[in-house]
Formats: sequence, structure tokens, C-alpha cells
Amino acid sequence: MPTVISAINGKGGAGKTTALINIAGEYALRGRTVAMIDMDARSNLTKWWSDCREKEAQAERVDVVGHKTARAVGTYLDRAGSGFDCILIDTPGEDTAIVDPVIGWSDLVISPIQASKREVLGAIDCFESVLRVNEALGRGCLHGVLRTRVSLTVRHTELYRKIRPIIEDKVGTYLFRTEVMERNVYKDIQNGIGTLQMQELTEAIAKARRETQSVVEEIDELLGTDGETGGGR
Repeated sequence: MPTVISAINGKGGAGKTTALINIAGEYALRGRTVAMIDMDARSNLTKWWSDCREKEAQAERVDVVGHKTARAVGTYLDRAGSGFDCILIDTPGEDTAIVDPVIGWSDLVISPIQASKREVLGAIDCFESVLRVNEALGRGCLHGVLRTRVSLTVRHTELYRKIRPIIEDKVGTYLFRTEVMERNVYKDIQNGIGTLQMQELTEAIAKARRETQSVVEEIDELLGTDGETGGGR
């Protein structure tokens, strides 16, 4: 069975799509086959994939499909899911009824956040949903919070300094050690030039690549997969 990883934060604008594109590219580079499911009404993921097709920059071992309802995704997972090593699900940036089914399919839910109260609260809501769905279904889906669009200025804000004690100590969920910095290269990727891993290895790309590698290593550590296939629904 494939490993299923979803990105959920109902407050929106937290960097879910970018994080999943980078993760997909890293897994593909390591030889894993990846399906990406776009459930967001804005369709940023499928638009990126379409732009990549036009520029002949689609990544090998990656496929992107757009399904907006839980029923459609469930059907896709049943029919095609077993053909992939990893499935990544991009969800809407709003609270919707599809969150519970997505959690039910997932081995790991990642809640990307920027240093804003709105997004931190969204991540906490997501963690509480994971706990509730796990209890209802008898599952063991994991949850982690990923800090995104971090800059030196952000690091000096009061809320940024409070993220770790809030997330780890008060809430009790996992906070990724790796931070995703604010980088122009991540914005460039959205223009349909393929994955981060396909770009010429400039200094800026190398820094972003190391960041993504570190995120994926943490994911594999959490799931106990060591880069191998695993998980299951």
C-alpha cells in the first residue's frame, strides 16, 4: 500500500501546494512513484502541472490529478492508488467537510504555517481533527506542523518565538525541526518549470534542495519508512 501524506490547514495561504510539490520532487528523485491529488477549488496544483506540460517540464515518476470531492478521491485511491509508492493530497485552504475523509486516508497530515495567529490556530484545529478521526476509526494517522516562508525578520517576531512552546508543549503535536525559508526559487517553481529537483543547481537552488531533503528525512523518520514504501489506508 502507498504512503499517503496530506497537507491541511483550513486557514489558507500557508504554503501547502509548494511544500507538496517539493516533497513530490524529492521522492521522485529517489525513485519513488508519486501521485498528487488536487482537492483545492483554486486548482493551483493542477494549473502548475498543466504549465509544466506546456513547457515540457513534467517530472518523471510524478502524476497529478484533480478531484474535488471525497467520493471522487476515494474512487481514485481504490482504482489507482496501489500503483504508486506515495500519494500526496492538497486540500482547500478553508474548513470543509472533506477534511475528515482525507485524514482517514492519511498516514501523515502536515499543517504548514506562517507566523500568524490565524494559521497557528488552523494547525491546532487540524491536529484536533486528526485525534478525533483516529479515535473514531481506530487509526494512527500522524500530524506535524511545518513552518514556511520564514525570514530573519519573521524570526524576531513574538509569535514566531511562541510557535514551539505552543505547538510542542501546549498542544502536543510534532513541530518539524526544518524550517522552509522565504525563497524566490519556490515562487519560480509555481510558473511551471518543473520541480525544484529539476532546476540547474545554483547556490539558491542548492539551499532550497537541502531544505527539502531535510523535510523529507523528517517525514521518513516520523513514518519509519527510511525512504521505502509503506503506510496504507
